[in-house]
Amino acid sequence: MDDKKKTIIVLDEAGNEKEAEILSAFTVKKYNKNYILYTLNEVDENEMVKIYASELIEKDNMYSLGAIESDEEWAAVKEVMKEVAKSEE
Repeated sequence: MDDKKKTIIVLDEAGNEKEAEILSAFTVKKYNKNYILYTLNEVDENEMVKIYASELIEKDNMYSLGAIESDEEWAAVKEVMKEVAKSEE
């Protein structure tokens, strides 16, 4: 089994490049959109690793990250996040 972590480069709020580890990428058929879960391996005040979720947008063989805009989309993404967390235990 290949344990090599898959990474992407994301820009922080200041425009600095950060390497992020991809946790999962998936499609929610109801919205016909792709999403990605990733982490910068930051630890919050509860000593939990922060996980980020974004819409994964493909255009001209390039990818960009977009905001998840509706509460309904967030609910669907959170369900997948729960499944990912369970599989990591």
